[in-house]
Amino acid sequence: MTRTRLGATLWILCLLTFPAQAFAAAQWPNQYSWSSNFISDLGVTECGIYDAGTRVERYICSPAHLLANGATVANGILLTVGAILFWSIWPRRRTGQAAMAFLALGGLLVAAVGLLPWDLQPAAHDNAALAQAVLQWVGMLVLAAALKGSTAARWARVLTLASVGLSLAGFVLFIDAISGRPSIPLGLGTTERFAFDTLTIWGAALGLILLTTRHSKHHASSGHNEKPDHAMPTSPVV
Repeated sequence: MTRTRLGATLWILCLLTFPAQAFAAAQWPNQYSWSSNFISDLGVTECGIYDAGTRVERYICSPAHLLANGATVANGILLTVGAILFWSIWPRRRTGQAAMAFLALGGLLVAAVGLLPWDLQPAAHDNAALAQAVLQWVGMLVLAAALKGSTAARWARVLTLASVGLSLAGFVLFIDAISGRPSIPLGLGTTERFAFDTLTIWGAALGLILLTTRHSKHHASSGHNEKPDHAMPTSPVV
């Protein structure tokens, strides 16, 4: 298995965080609300009432918090290792390397979010999550620049830019909802998931593009004498 195929597989495996979250949510003695509860509520280590007296006061009891937090840590590690494996595959190599540096750091912060449960380290948890989002947005925008000019990478670039836009929009709505402004009917959990889960889905989708592109290129080159079209990794240009 090539470095690109391995990296793509690791990014696709980030999707496993969602069934892990679903299982953790199913263990709640009271119902976990995907629209109203925060993602971090799944990783809270002690049962009780949180944010008492505020507009987001809620009872949290997550018996499978170790699974939820472990899945977040694994998600971050997979993102980081994948970014390292993708280090030099991009059409504009140095720009792509800068993008992978941002994404690798973002992955480490995702892991930190899982290692710092919100009820135990609220400030550190929130700061790590915010920094991760910012680093990943920047990394994705830089990657979009690294993909510019490559015909084979056109759909990957469109996917990346659209995902950044959706994630940023979700984050704005999330902050608006927390503040009790008009976005609150959309649901705190819904807007938060648009902001953060979009980033995980983007990585898996890009991994799938890389995996299928490299797979198609391999079959074209092994089955025909004619020169195959370039896959996404093309001759590097700065």
